[in-house]
Amino acid sequence: MDTQQLYDIINKLGDIKNTEELEKIYEEFCDLVEIPFYLFGVIEQISLYAPVIHVLSNYPKPWLDIYFKQNSQRVDPVVSYIMTQQSPIRWDSLVQREEFQDPKQLELMRAASEHGLHNGFTVPIKSASGDFVLLSMATGDEDSQIEKLNAAIPFAHTLATHFLECYMLLKVKEKGRDEATLTQRETDCLFWASEGKTAWEISKIIDVSERTVLFHLNNCTKKLDASNRQHAVALAIKKGLLKPNL
Repeated sequence: MDTQQLYDIINKLGDIKNTEELEKIYEEFCDLVEIPFYLFGVIEQISLYAPVIHVLSNYPKPWLDIYFKQNSQRVDPVVSYIMTQQSPIRWDSLVQREEFQDPKQLELMRAASEHGLHNGFTVPIKSASGDFVLLSMATGDEDSQIEKLNAAIPFAHTLATHFLECYMLLKVKEKGRDEATLTQRETDCLFWASEGKTAWEISKIIDVSERTVLFHLNNCTKKLDASNRQHAVALAIKKGLLKPNL
């Protein structure tokens, strides 16, 4: 694969209308790099206790069924890796690290190999709203494919960022843009609340009455379907509604 072929694929993403077309694009990429399997996963942090996992993949279906039925993401060394790291990594290198040699983790990797996913690599990404995202590619060949995997990683890393952007736009369209929106005043009040300011302190900073601040914060809580002000702040940060004051 060369750079021109990569950007030809990236340009096609601009015309994508649904996730089925998105999957076809990635299968085309698989053909070009001669690596048969891919998995694109988004761990959506709607709730830290019960995050929602979205997956686009052509992994063997029996393996995916087993993986999610057994909640294998809880012991998957790849998932553990992407929670703290940003660099792409090959799986054979990952399992050589001491922190990823728990027996349950190694057993999971052996089980994946038995289902035809013998080696691969994973590219971690973070979405604008803080969701954990990964793009994995795997080879079904038992023979060493390290050179082929290494050659594909830079292309996959670049494509993954465009793939994520396209995927997020599709999700927005599917939801009909029903995500909560805050007014500028509501955002201002919630921003200062996230900095630990009281309603009285916020009223002095933005030059309105304390009663008005409480009104705006109450609206934020309702719009975000939060249980209290602190919960509203956490949700607003996760949704990317509060950003650093650069």
